[in-house]
Parts: sequence; structure tokens; C-alpha cells
Amino acid sequence: MPNYTLYYFNGRGRAEILRMMFAAAAVKYMDKRFEFNEWDKYRKDMPSMRVPVLEMDGGMKMPETMAIARYLAREYNFYPKNSMDMMRCDYIADCFYEIMHDYMRYYHWKNGRFRFGENGMMSSDNGNEGGNMESNYDNYLQWRYMNTLNRIMPFMERTLSMRNGGGQFFMGDQMMWCDMMCYCCLENPYTENQAMFSKFPKLMSLRTRVAAHPKVSAYLKSRCNTTW
Repeated sequence: MPNYTLYYFNGRGRAEILRMMFAAAAVKYMDKRFEFNEWDKYRKDMPSMRVPVLEMDGGMKMPETMAIARYLAREYNFYPKNSMDMMRCDYIADCFYEIMHDYMRYYHWKNGRFRFGENGMMSSDNGNEGGNMESNYDNYLQWRYMNTLNRIMPFMERTLSMRNGGGQFFMGDQMMWCDMMCYCCLENPYTENQAMFSKFPKLMSLRTRVAAHPKVSAYLKSRCNTTW
């Protein structure tokens, strides 16, 4: 089994699906976390200067959340066995990641992280300059996140209902990586506004089933407690 090191900020964010999959597979790894003010020390060592990044034996570093998640799913049996089910699992996971992507952009921007500096590059500064432009961008990012959420959630509720009436997991009676994506991608949005998700009872019940998985449950109880 390879030795793994996962690089990401000290938060759940885009790396939480990977941590949960490691936990569900009972695979050990090094969880390398850093704060936003430390990012410049790590940036140039990361492929495409983004995280999460998974490092394996020999120093090989794999970027991109979804590429890493698919690799772990294949390695540790969180993928269906036939091509059509794989495609279904993929589009479900990708749909939830759309919500995650737009939420994370909005969340970090409104909290003053990763704003554009004078050179046009994303910065980890907490400064707040160009108030009107940033206020307009805040509104746009919020609109985009809510539009994505309202577009995808009804589709996911219907998709879940297509297998066993939605009373088990997306692919049937076994938890797959798309189920864990549902849990992780909706965690912060659900915490912030539970009423917004009352229209999707089957998805909320699914998240409860994921959290009740013995290895996932143990992970949720022992993981680092962060705000995002």
C-alpha cells in the first residue's frame, strides 16, 4: 500500500471527501494542514499551485479533488462495477461538487480570503480594497451559489429516488463515493441554513445514513473541529 500525504488548508473544504474516503477505507495517511497565512510557503511546490494535493511514494503529487477522489474510489472499492453505474456515480458526484465549488468561492471571498491583488493573481491577504467592486462580486458569487444549489438539489432528490425509492444509497445498498460527496459538499450549507434543505428529505436521510456508517461515524467523532 502506498504512503500518502494529503496537503490542504486547516479546514474541511475540498479535501474533506478525501479524508472521509481514507477513513471509510481504513487507510492511513498523513493529513498535512496549514493556515491561510502559510500558503505562500507551499504554493510553488503544488502542481498548478492549488490544493488539495495527494503525495505518494517517490514524491509524485496528484492535484485536483475529483481526480484524487476517483483514484481512491477505484483503489478502495467505492466505485460501482459496470460502466453505466460508474457514469451514474460520476455525474452524481460531479453535481455535488458543482455546489461545493460555488459555495467555497463565495464563502472564502466573503471572508476576505483569496482576493485579487494588483498583479491579478489570487492572494491570501485579508485586506479589503476596492469596496464597490468587491461588494458586487460578493453578490454575484452568492447568486451563483444559490442558483447552482436550486438547480441541482431537485435533480439529486429525483436521482436518489430512482433506486429503491431513495431509501438506501445512490447506487443501491452499498455506500459509494458519490454518497460521501453528498455528505461533504452539503455540510457547511446545511449547517448555515437547515430550513433551505427541508424540501429534500431523501437527501437529508441519505446524509444521516452516511454519517451512521461505522467507519465514517468514528471519523466524524474524532476529526479536527473547524468552521469550514
